[in-house]
Amino acid sequence: MSSSRFFLVADIGGTNTRVGLADENGLIEGSTERYKNADSGSFQSVIEAYLAKAQPGPLAGACAGAAGLVVDGVAHMTNLDWKIDRDVIARVTGAPAVDVINDLQAQGFALDELPAGSLKTLSKGTTGRVGSRLVIGLGTGFNIVPVHKDKDRLIVPSCEAGHMTAPYRSDLSDLYAKIEAKCGGVRIEWLLAGQGLQNIYEAHAGTRLPAGEVMRLVSEGDETANLAMRDYMTVLAAVTGDLAITHLPYGGIYFTGGVSRAVTPYFDSLGFATQMADKGEFNDLLSGFTVTLIDDDFAALKGCARYLRQISD
Repeated sequence: MSSSRFFLVADIGGTNTRVGLADENGLIEGSTERYKNADSGSFQSVIEAYLAKAQPGPLAGACAGAAGLVVDGVAHMTNLDWKIDRDVIARVTGAPAVDVINDLQAQGFALDELPAGSLKTLSKGTTGRVGSRLVIGLGTGFNIVPVHKDKDRLIVPSCEAGHMTAPYRSDLSDLYAKIEAKCGGVRIEWLLAGQGLQNIYEAHAGTRLPAGEVMRLVSEGDETANLAMRDYMTVLAAVTGDLAITHLPYGGIYFTGGVSRAVTPYFDSLGFATQMADKGEFNDLLSGFTVTLIDDDFAALKGCARYLRQISD
């Protein structure tokens, strides 16, 4: 691929959209711009504004990672009234290779593009094997993607795992009953996304607080907030263990997202690794999987760039 070939990459969240340029070496440093979604009427207006400023010339490809379900190149955002359409992006950019993928898929495609400094080992596994990897996103929503490698190509299928029912826990039956009464069910997202911290705290305290406020109380040693965090960690460990049994991520488990960065400092003190591996005869297997935190604000952009290199080669 010639170095003159440039890609437009975008990461569309509920509040902000990041746009940048990439080439065959990955995301181009200094090319990114962030736009407040509230100031833009559509994603089309965002990329038009970016292209007018960046003046990149002809583009070889364009890819957007969107926080929502993507069907046939069209994403309807979960927390934003935008429709992200592959055909519209192709028309605006003039690029021959264009696609829309889920934002967590983009994170999965980024795994081989991330510098060591943006990866923090939370628990070191013992398998020493190379194999499938599993990315778990904790943020405004909850989702996962498995990441498989075929020679030099990554295969990252989309998922909507946040809408699965949380695993049964007899010790959390009272909490689950309160969540079900409030939400109409016990979906994983209602327990482990940002709203999950709010829901669990409210079940204990009878008062609803923003997730950031709950985390502040946890850091200050508030008893009720710490009970909520304990329950949150118990559910997260159980869900992660079930997902690990399902996908066998010998290549590691990777957490990403704002909520991940907030809760992973409590993994050790609340026994996340031990609880995750609490699967009877599968304890040793689950203990062997390394758990890592992704701390890179541009991971989704880097993943979109990797994906475009794959589909345009």
